[in-house]
Amino acid sequence: MTLTKIIDSPYAWAVVGFIIGIALGVTTISVWLLAIGFFAYLFYLRAHGPARPSTEGWLFLAGPAFMIAWIAGFMVRGMVS
Repeated sequence: MTLTKIIDSPYAWAVVGFIIGIALGVTTISVWLLAIGFFAYLFYLRAHGPARPSTEGWLFLAGPAFMIAWIAGFMVRGMVS
């Protein structure tokens, strides 16, 4: 599996979001990392160029997956702590 396929996968973005959420909870650092992640997501979309019907859904799923996984991460952290 190439690095590009890993980065293109919303699962990779979700894992990163979950790790940030579970490791840091809802802190200033966590929110800054989330903001940096969303800027990276915008550049990621721009690098792919115009949307193509075959990959459009998969590419756009990465952003929401990142956010939902972060939320799930800090919820798990709150339940365990």
